[in-house]
Amino acid sequence: MMRRLVLSPKYLVLTLSLLSLILVIACGGAASTAVPQMPSTTAPVADTAAVTQEARSAPAVPIAGFATPTPEPARQEPAPTVNVAGNEPASTPAPTAMAKPAQAPVPAMEINFGGHIPMHDYASPTNRAAHEWGYSMTKNIAPLFNGLLEWNPETADPDDIRCDLCSSWEVGDDGMTYTFRLPENANWWDGAPVTAADIVFSLESATADPDTLGDLFGGIFKGQTRSSSILTDSYYESSRALDPKTVEVKTKFPAPGFLPSLAIATVVMIPRHTVLDEGKIQSILAPDDFNGSGPFTHLGYTKDVKNEYAKNENYFKDGYPRIDGMTHFIILDSGTIIASFKAGQVLMTNGLVNNLSNKEALQLKEEAGGELEVHFAGPAAAIGVVLNTTKKPLDDVRVRRAINLAIHRQAFIDTFSQGLDLLGTPLPPGAWFSYSEEEAAQMPGFRELDGKKHPEDLAEAKRLLEEAGYPDGFSIELATRNVLEYPDIVAVLKDQLNKSLGLDITLKLYESSAGYKEYDSGNVQMAVQGSSLSVMDPDAVFGRYNKGTFARWAAGGAQGNNFVVPGIADLDLAQSKELDSEKRKDLVLQAHEILLNEDNVYPLLYWTMRTYAVSTKIQNFNVHPSIYAHLKHEHIWCDPACN
Repeated sequence: MMRRLVLSPKYLVLTLSLLSLILVIACGGAASTAVPQMPSTTAPVADTAAVTQEARSAPAVPIAGFATPTPEPARQEPAPTVNVAGNEPASTPAPTAMAKPAQAPVPAMEINFGGHIPMHDYASPTNRAAHEWGYSMTKNIAPLFNGLLEWNPETADPDDIRCDLCSSWEVGDDGMTYTFRLPENANWWDGAPVTAADIVFSLESATADPDTLGDLFGGIFKGQTRSSSILTDSYYESSRALDPKTVEVKTKFPAPGFLPSLAIATVVMIPRHTVLDEGKIQSILAPDDFNGSGPFTHLGYTKDVKNEYAKNENYFKDGYPRIDGMTHFIILDSGTIIASFKAGQVLMTNGLVNNLSNKEALQLKEEAGGELEVHFAGPAAAIGVVLNTTKKPLDDVRVRRAINLAIHRQAFIDTFSQGLDLLGTPLPPGAWFSYSEEEAAQMPGFRELDGKKHPEDLAEAKRLLEEAGYPDGFSIELATRNVLEYPDIVAVLKDQLNKSLGLDITLKLYESSAGYKEYDSGNVQMAVQGSSLSVMDPDAVFGRYNKGTFARWAAGGAQGNNFVVPGIADLDLAQSKELDSEKRKDLVLQAHEILLNEDNVYPLLYWTMRTYAVSTKIQNFNVHPSIYAHLKHEHIWCDPACN
């Protein structure tokens, strides 16, 4: 099996020094310029995953490592050394507080402006409004809007955060006060200026508690939830407009994860007047209502076929976007995807999720004959099984524990990724706050003996079922959406649980958006579903266990009703406030022990490496390990010309 290291995030050691000084970060110079920020002049610590290939015939592939992004000052003392063996941050001198210099613009002659890029899209967008989007929606809507911040798509450094809908920001010496300045020339598509009031409204909307959301803003968001990919609510306290182009944001405590949380593509800024005064909530159900600030306008959505985009001629960033438009073609079948790439009918995937297995992606690269690159990145997401605790027999913790123990994870990794994926322990193996892959492979429910499921785990699983009153198993439904490798996963899982526990499983297959509707309704007993790892941070990992979509589905789908394993929420809150990385890791591992040995309503199968197929015609492309990064496509162009 391939091995990889995920190095510790640099922001943890920088945060302590940020508490004693004001850090000013200028983003690309003046708002009207199109020049990107330079990466730090200090060579970054290597974040690329280190892999060794054992007895594999697959060709070597580029893999983007997953480190939690954070902005760095333009000049600082030498980068912190990293204890690779322990994967822990070492001490570092305090950074120098100063603005980043702007990079010299790329000469216009080196960029082929114009053209149209056809892209592959893995699924139809779901019918959700702003700030409740999951990835299946965000990939289509991100080009229409801006966040306050973004991971810089014009550098290979996954730690580089820059302004998107701001011109600069400052961090106060209390570590809890952030001041964002907005570009003077940023407008919504209807010509109205982007103001501080829009930012305040957007942050209040994005971070609102779903229990009270329907009563806020005149009830405009009644019935909505909030995306589990949004982490900002864990830190956000309040915001206010200091003037029409300046926003002050306060956090509840000094939080290492706050700035990276603002870079997630789901945390978009939306126009207050359009949503509140006109009642247009920015949903794919009514694409004519969209009023964004982003690089592309939306020409239309043909259901289950395509989304079409055109260049925003009045975009506030000079020289962007570089292309005239793009079309996202929704293609589910892997054979059709491969044929479309080989024929040049699509030039790239529109994000770090597609319907090709890792094996198929490598096959595509080989057959493309040097005209296509396939990038591997991650772990970008976890694939797991949601257990609805309101449905018998899953209301019994002994049954849930038995299923956790009986799943043979290594079989999924070997089948679907040629050994690239990681064991589905509650924490991603190899992360700075986690444990090694070798340690993970010895844990109950994850260990093997002679290449087979460990007999002690199977014996304990059967004992738990017998104790719960199901010595011969039981009948149950297992659902999934018809995307990615999900249909194949449920077939393997059905066979495993039948043989190990005697479960009689009926499979239910849904079209993508219909599946989400069923999960929300609470009708589904068990469902295979992926969950993104928006940033490599404990806050992102535990978000799926104590709030948001998966905790809600486990509680039967009802809005405002979450199933939270006892003890997890308190430990999660404590770790999110802890600035000492060793103490924080200790709290995280305590929570892990609860999920491993007491209860887990979302047992993971594996942490997945995702692929990004990109034609060699596409220029200025950089892969990022988060599936919620680099989705606006404003920075890329084609050489030679796009199709």
